[in-house]
Amino acid sequence: MPKVNRNQSVPSRSRRRPATIVDETTGEEVRVSSVLFGLVMLVAIVVATAAWMGGSLSQIETRFGGFLDDTARMAGVSVNDVSVLGLEQNPALADDVRAAAMIEPGENMFRADPQLIRRRVESTRKVLNVRVHRLWPGQIVIIADAAEPVALWHDGKDWTVVDGLGRILPDANSTDFKTLVRLAGQGAPSAAPALVKALKDAPDVSARLAIATRIADRRWDVRLVNGATVRLPEDDAMESALARLTKLQTRTALMQRPVTMIDLRNKGRVYLSPAQSAGTRKLAEAARS
Repeated sequence: MPKVNRNQSVPSRSRRRPATIVDETTGEEVRVSSVLFGLVMLVAIVVATAAWMGGSLSQIETRFGGFLDDTARMAGVSVNDVSVLGLEQNPALADDVRAAAMIEPGENMFRADPQLIRRRVESTRKVLNVRVHRLWPGQIVIIADAAEPVALWHDGKDWTVVDGLGRILPDANSTDFKTLVRLAGQGAPSAAPALVKALKDAPDVSARLAIATRIADRRWDVRLVNGATVRLPEDDAMESALARLTKLQTRTALMQRPVTMIDLRNKGRVYLSPAQSAGTRKLAEAARS
């Protein structure tokens, strides 16, 4: 049996090697303790700098942002031009879009966020289909369509102009759009685009329409110029109902008949309320007296 020297040190199994991280690219091992130490030192430097600057981390961010902007200008990747396409026929609107973008020549291209610029432009509520592109090294291109008026809505006090997305155009003058479809009722603007689209496929109805009133934000009552009211079904069945009415008009001239109401809310059935003649109205008034 081999002799054991009692003074010989025996490696302790409880003593472990420090944990390491292996870089998959270089194969280099980095001790976790070194990484943690580096993070602690970075935080300490940031805090110390903030304390030196009066305790404000926002000042560090501002100065660092300024440093990045200066670096970008030196590297030739700063904004040189902001172009607006699609609004060539409306220079004033193009200027409004450019101002809303809040991007000036000389700014850092990396900080010109296309999504943020798009939201700023859309917030003007004056344009549709906004797209923003960064063309490196120094051009911002904003593409937009002018908001097209599609209807007039009476809010209970005044007439306002509604665009193709169901939004109110704040600077539009309703007197400049007298030929547009007239609407009333709560929720009418947001539902206007679908109604206007359906009416384009039903020109016989559109030509006779006086005003469309939104009912319970689910459907429309359409009053014709002869005073008759067409009760349409809920929105998902509106187009088919208008198509039925168009066929009835072609076959029977229904909208020119002496009726006060045409009810299309039930699929496959049309309910009519005939208009009373002068003699019938007098008899009815006499019966009620």
